[in-house]
Order: sequence, then structure tokens, then C-alpha cells
Amino acid sequence: MNWNRLSDRDRKWIEAYCNQTISAEAFAAFEAALAESPGLRAATRHYLALDSNLRQGSESLAEAATAWDAPEESKGARFPVWVGMAAAAAVAFLVGLLATKALSLVTESAEDPSLANKEVMANGYAVVHGVVGAVRQDEQSIRSGDILGAETLVLSEGSARIDFFSGAQVYLEGPAELEIRSAWAAAIHSGKLRAKVPTAARGFTIESNGRRIVDLGTEFGVDANDDEVKVEVFSGEIELEDRTLVQGEAVSLTPDGRTTSIRPGIGGFSGLFSILDGVNASHRLSFQEWLRHSDATRRDERLIAYFPFISKSENAPDIVPSHLFPLDEERDGAAILAEWVDGRWGSLKGAMEFRRPGSRVRVNVPGEFQAYTFSCWARIDSLDRRYNALFLADSYQTGEPHWQVRNDGKLMIGVMVDDQAPEPADRLETFPWAGLSRNYYSPSFWDMRKSGQWVHLVSVLDPANRRAAHYVDGELLSEHEIEDAYVPVKLAIGNAEIGNWGDPNRNDPAYGIRNLNGRIDELAIYDAALESSEIQALYHKGLSH
Repeated sequence: MNWNRLSDRDRKWIEAYCNQTISAEAFAAFEAALAESPGLRAATRHYLALDSNLRQGSESLAEAATAWDAPEESKGARFPVWVGMAAAAAVAFLVGLLATKALSLVTESAEDPSLANKEVMANGYAVVHGVVGAVRQDEQSIRSGDILGAETLVLSEGSARIDFFSGAQVYLEGPAELEIRSAWAAAIHSGKLRAKVPTAARGFTIESNGRRIVDLGTEFGVDANDDEVKVEVFSGEIELEDRTLVQGEAVSLTPDGRTTSIRPGIGGFSGLFSILDGVNASHRLSFQEWLRHSDATRRDERLIAYFPFISKSENAPDIVPSHLFPLDEERDGAAILAEWVDGRWGSLKGAMEFRRPGSRVRVNVPGEFQAYTFSCWARIDSLDRRYNALFLADSYQTGEPHWQVRNDGKLMIGVMVDDQAPEPADRLETFPWAGLSRNYYSPSFWDMRKSGQWVHLVSVLDPANRRAAHYVDGELLSEHEIEDAYVPVKLAIGNAEIGNWGDPNRNDPAYGIRNLNGRIDELAIYDAALESSEIQALYHKGLSH
């Protein structure tokens, strides 16, 4: 490999990496480029070997020159025996990248013992199944899908259904204070709850004011305050310290240990009985509010593409309507293998799922633009491809964007700065394009603990103000300076794909598998760099309650 064949950018990356002066942003870009280019990997390995030899004071400069000019014999890395430990450690990093090259499906062997150290861990005993106007006293949000650990949930108002991992279901009505102790035990310090315990969760225990209620496979209710705890059995039976209660029985428990029979029919439990209907009613109300917000959104003059996936047409199920104002069928998308599924409001509205490698939605966004803001809701089931597509232009010509999530959970916005700029010949081995491009990566925002949960993703590219930024759930995740050398000559999109990228203009039938293993809902693209306050508003108005 000839050092002079590398671009200035690649040489700076390699030198900075060896000198341990590379920035986090540059390292991320270097890592991505290494995954794409065999030539760059070979050059980096040779340079590391040369650097190590010189640092160790080798007396044979001819040996160093031989290491530099030696051809790459295989896809694996081979090094002279004199390579030092520091270089070998760096080489290990490169070898790891060879296993995750772009344009190939990433697979892992279950027999690989190293995977045991990579297992994603989660902490929790229960999960929030649904909420109806629930407000936490600590002002933290509570959403369906939230994992709850050993913690105290205090609701100032509203209701929530909590599903314990043992199988027990607890419906909590605020104001209430529920302490979660394990998958099998909780304590209610105040408020009302209804517990439904299937056979597999028998033994689930609720404690209140020092009194224990052990469920034997039943449904029961509790109304707790400082002076008294009322317990009523709706079906089955429960066990107290001094007796067993069956369907239709109710008691009053006092802190001094007294148990007194009372008439069944504790006030307020009827509301808990129908909390699932309440969740549905809340969803319907929330959905109606979102429809009004969506109608206002589509009238924003800065909007250049808008696909809210409200519902599919029975007459043309493969057409994905554009909802730009005024309506224009020329802007509609075409679904290819992508499937209409439930969106953020369940069956009330749709979303698009891209679980099969060929699935995608084909769209066209004509015109030239000043800036980009990409926004969508995504439910990611897994990141099992090197790149997981959100929205990508067909090819990669000047100004065209690629918006996707990398398999390490980093949000990525890339743009072709100038497709006429010279590009080293070795990059053409893996890239079907030439030119000067630039990617901007966020820190990792996703791992398997978020699988199946809706998240709001926004990426901004603002050449005029030399700024790129990423947002998740309305919060700024990272921002990056666009250097003068990487300001695009223009911005344009044209033909593009939602949820995948196959580059239909290629001559080779082979293509990288980039379909998003998950769902996309309400994708919007603006010819503007939205302010942080506008992005926060998009998030809050798009939440399903």
C-alpha cells in the first residue's frame, strides 16, 4: 500500500490514532471508514507495524520498509513477530472490525464464549403496561414499557397498570404510593390497587401497614391509608396471617393486628375494574389530540416530506399516502414488502414495519434545500445489521443524505459533500460511489433494553450555521461542527427509501442488508434546521398516552 494513495483525511486519522491524539468524533468516523475499506485497513495495519518498529528502535529499516510494502495475503491480519504489544492491541481493534464489514449481514455464533461478556443486562422487577392520565409526584414521566426496579412509585393522580415479571398484574389508582420490592412482592403505603394473580404467580404478596396479603391465585383489591387497610376478594382466595378470605369477603386490617370483617363493595374499585377500558379511552383521546397536531404539522411550509402512516387504503394497500398540504399523489410512497402494522396508538393508526430484508417504502422528494431536519418515531426490535436504515437517498450524489442507526446504537446522519471530489482508488473497492462525504454520529442511545419501545429520533444538518445535531425523545444528544471543508455544495434528495437502502441504480445485483428491524411512524423532513424547542414540541405532541 502506497502512503501517498491515501487521502489527507485518512493519513491524519492514522497518525492521530498512533499518537493517541484522535478525538472521539474522528475515531467514530475512522472506525466506520475502516469497516468499509479493505485498502484503508491494510494501510493502517502496515503503518501500525512500521510505527511500532521505529518506536522499539529496530536496527533494520529495510525490515520496516518490507513491512510497509508487503501485500495483504488474506482477510485476516498478519504481522511481523517484532510488532510490539501496543501495536498488537491496536491491531486487535482492526481485526474486530473485519468481522463487521459494511454491506454484509452481521451474525454472531451462540458458541462464541466471548459473547458472555457482551450480554446486555437490564434491571427491573416489573413493567408499565398502560397509563391513564398518570402523573408521578417526582414529575418524572411514566410511559407504557417503562421498566421498574426496586423503587417507590408515587402517583399524584391518574391510574397505571403494572405487570410484575412473576405474572401478577397490579392496577394502581392515584393518589397512591406503591413500593416495588421484587417480582413477587410489593407494598402499598397509600391509595387503591387491584391485583390479578394467575396460577403461575401464586404466592405474590402485597404488604400494607405491616400486614401481609398473600395471593393464592385470585383477584383482590386494597384501599390503604395510615389508619386502616381494607381488603376485598373479587374471585379466588387470599391468605392473611390469621385467616383465609374467599370471593365476596372483605376485611379491615389495622396496624395493631386486628382483622375485622366488613361488607364487600369498597368504594372506587369499579374504576379500577375497567382500567383497560380507560387505557383505550385515554388512547382515543390522545389520538384525537395528535390528529389535530398532525393537521397543523402538514401545513408547515418548511415541510418537504410527511408520512404519518395514518391508515392504509383498502383499494391500494401498497400506496403510502403523503400528507403534505395540499395533497399531491405524486408525493405518495410505494410499499415494497413493508407491512402496515399498529402504530403508537395501537389499532387506531398505522405504522410501517420493515422486518424482511427487501422491505422498503419508495418515495421521491424533489427540489434543492438549505438544511435538513429528519424526524420520526421508531420502534426498534433489534439492531442486527451494521447499518439500520431510517431514510436514505437512492445513491450518494452531492447533497444527498443517509439517515440511519448503527449497530452500536449510534444515530448517524451522513451527506455527500461533493461527488466530484477526488477519492482514493482503494475506496472504490467497497464504495459504489466516489467523492467527499461526511458522517456525524451521536453517542449510543439504544440497546436491547429499549427493544420494542417507541422513541422519537431527530437529526439536523444545518450547513449555513455549520452545525449537525441529534435528538432523542426531545433532548439534545449531541451536536457537531460542520467544518468548512465539509459544507455541501448543495442539498437535494430525489428518489429515496424509508426503512431500507438498496441503491437501485447499481449495476451489481448484490446489495447491503440495511432494513430496519422494527417499525417507523410519522416520518417528517423539513427544509430547515428546527430549533430545540420545536423538536421538544414534536416529541411531546406525538406521545401516545
